[in-house]
Amino acid sequence: MSGGWRTFGLWALASWCAAAHDAFADVKPLPADVGVDEHVGAEVPRALSLTDQAGHKRVLAEFLKPGKPLLLSLAYYHCPGLCDISLRELAASLRDLGWQLGDDYSALTLSIDPHDTPASAAAKRSNVLSLLRANDRSVWPFAVTDAASLQQLTAAVGYRYTYDAATRQYAHPAVSVVLTPDGKVARYLYGPTLELRSVRLALREARLGRGGASALIDRTILSCFQYDPATQRYSLLILGVMRGGAALIAFALSVCIALFVRRGRLRRSTS
Repeated sequence: MSGGWRTFGLWALASWCAAAHDAFADVKPLPADVGVDEHVGAEVPRALSLTDQAGHKRVLAEFLKPGKPLLLSLAYYHCPGLCDISLRELAASLRDLGWQLGDDYSALTLSIDPHDTPASAAAKRSNVLSLLRANDRSVWPFAVTDAASLQQLTAAVGYRYTYDAATRQYAHPAVSVVLTPDGKVARYLYGPTLELRSVRLALREARLGRGGASALIDRTILSCFQYDPATQRYSLLILGVMRGGAALIAFALSVCIALFVRRGRLRRSTS
């Protein structure tokens, strides 16, 4: 390779490295006290007291039906972004799942904010469940509970989150927990978006009373939303990936153009 081409190649590589660095420079890690410790096989507290969106007092055991796994989603109802995205994506996934909600499995959403009320649960539920078929909406309750009950449940399933008093927001993982019909943790489903095949597999295993640790590739989806302590918000890591990918494509195009130009010059010089 001539000195000019070598210089061009080094310049293009340096440009891509700089762009990739910039793409990921603003990604912040989740706080150390936020995450998931998978407790596959652990039993949830069946006597846990909840209040559903209609104001009815219930216990967790009521949502555990023989032969039906329970898909438990944890969120809070005034979340500015991640919870709404996750719940709406979950609703879209369940709509297209091919399993009948209420007949084949159950679903329950519980707020991680002890200050949420049945009214706020009802409002969020109405917004999220509008994505479902009409006959599916009555069998997916949204509930609230007190701080002590939340501590008991989240400790049982290994769900770690933290509250920022200044912004009145929670830093929390994006994960749903699949429970067996008798209330044991079968599998964790990570990320604001869910693959239908993974949801079906998790529900099928839970229905059979089985479960297992989530694959590493599934668990890394949790990092798609990174918490920024400076803004108390989540930023999409995928945007960084896309920017890095765009830089890589630009680098590849530069190399291809350089090769075409060089080939053209070689042809002219030999003709």
